[in-house]
Amino acid sequence: MTYPALRATRPAGRGRLTHAEHDLFRAAVVFAGAGVDSVLKQAVRSCIPIQVEKSDGAREKYIDFAAAYLQNQGTLNARQVAKLLVTNEPEQTLRAAYVDSLTGSSLQSQSQVTATLAALGLAEQRELFKDARGLNPLFKARNEIAHEMDMTPSAVKGRGKRTRHERAMSTYVAMCHTGLDYCQRVLNALADEL
Repeated sequence: MTYPALRATRPAGRGRLTHAEHDLFRAAVVFAGAGVDSVLKQAVRSCIPIQVEKSDGAREKYIDFAAAYLQNQGTLNARQVAKLLVTNEPEQTLRAAYVDSLTGSSLQSQSQVTATLAALGLAEQRELFKDARGLNPLFKARNEIAHEMDMTPSAVKGRGKRTRHERAMSTYVAMCHTGLDYCQRVLNALADEL
């Protein structure tokens, strides 16, 4: 159901968001957070093979990964080296491990986003690094919704009238737009690089 359709079912046309309306916007926040995660991971899968060849910054991050991958507590891990040497395509194996390391966990923090930008060779895109801070409200709300059911501290203690976080509709909309617009900017920057 869309927000206008849900809003039309209310007896009064104005007032605070209902529980159902908050839940609709909470779903939008979760999906926007998942969109950021999905877009950045797909960018890594698609562009890392190209960028490690074209971008000095991306190549340096890849070399840093390879060095760490071949070590165990600061010394060369002979078993890891042997695994690479006995495969038919060591470079492909190493790149697959690199992509897996970048996409294996959820991208739901500013530091994960900026690490992804660096891996993609976008270090010169200073505005993207700076503006990654703007994703923090989306990530915070997404985590509260997905992991804590958006419960308030008073709800956890069993006191208080409000048991779940309530946000203004404009706050929900701004968080979602910020996340999706940021993804578009990253894709545009990658398109310019490629």
